[in-house]
Amino acid sequence: MEKARGETSVGSAAESISAEPILAWKVHLLRESPAKVLLIAPLVAASLLACYLMFRSPLLLAVTVFLLISSLADYLFPVRYEINERGASVRTLLGRTFIEWERVRKYYLDDHGIKLSPLKKPGRLEAYRGVYLRFGSNRDRIIEVVRRMQDVRNARESA
Repeated sequence: MEKARGETSVGSAAESISAEPILAWKVHLLRESPAKVLLIAPLVAASLLACYLMFRSPLLLAVTVFLLISSLADYLFPVRYEINERGASVRTLLGRTFIEWERVRKYYLDDHGIKLSPLKKPGRLEAYRGVYLRFGSNRDRIIEVVRRMQDVRNARESA
């Protein structure tokens, strides 16, 4: 789902205000690989049963449900991605992550997405920094836009 360049985006985050989307898309992992539910559902049911049998507390059962859904949210619910002139953002059920192009020092490609990192070299903090953009069905277009935006950033820095 690619938005037209002139279309405006409504969002509550200050960083996306007045920045027109260059590319916007949605990835829903549950729809892409529904067979994984056959593995996840029994594990979730077993966890809930174990929690109930050990504690017999509806409150702890509710907390367990919340924690399990939170940890599986990227798989269960659609994740929305947007690239604009200011940066890239990921919007999930639990919140929004944004990185400005000026902060992106490196990007890494893998089979499923591209990691925009504020760190100059990989390290232990790499997993906790930056933004990961899943490709969905837009692999080539996303790589092209990220490379173009990085070229623009590099040209600004060298000028």
